[in-house]
Amino acid sequence: MNILNNWKTLELITREGERLVCIEGRVYGTNPRFPSSSHIRTSPLTGHRFESNSMVVMTKRGSEYLLGKPDPAETFAQQRLMRRLSRLSQQAPSGFNELESQLTGYVEGQKDRTAKES
Repeated sequence: MNILNNWKTLELITREGERLVCIEGRVYGTNPRFPSSSHIRTSPLTGHRFESNSMVVMTKRGSEYLLGKPDPAETFAQQRLMRRLSRLSQQAPSGFNELESQLTGYVEGQKDRTAKES
């Protein structure tokens, strides 16, 4: 598994307004795509887990990275990353616009009254 050191979190917003969380850092490992100590940006993160007291993040492309030491300028980096990931999982599904949806409740009797008025 690749290890990311000197990492920091990036929060990106697409043209459609979707929030994505990526990580930039120096990658170390045996993956031939990345020479050791290459600076990379991951694809958007989809989740995380803890393994041997270290955080492992999963990406949209199916990669997994063990997070090593964060960028020294990023205080509480792991806690902020976890907060951002939890906000992502709470977002409304794509295609649903909560500002356009005004229905907050529907009473079954309302259907009968509406039918009589028509």
